[in-house]
Amino acid sequence: MRRTLKALVFDAYGTLFDVHSVISTCNQSFPGQGPALSQIWRSKQLEYTRLLSLMGRYKDFWRVTESALLFACKNLGLDCPPATRVLY
Repeated sequence: MRRTLKALVFDAYGTLFDVHSVISTCNQSFPGQGPALSQIWRSKQLEYTRLLSLMGRYKDFWRVTESALLFACKNLGLDCPPATRVLY
């Protein structure tokens, strides 16, 4: 029996794209903090995504990503005003 492929799903973010490529940009705004900021940011982004999915509460990718960035900055004691956030 031959089946027709109806959909193909591929996880590009984190598979094809280096999620830590933002380290050098983070270092420009927060010298020396790039690696730590990137690590906490990505970890929190995944955590928020999982929790929101489990709760059935969809939030836009960019909103989740910004929330994770704000958490990471606060965790490291970094000021991240709106003008800085648009860089990422």
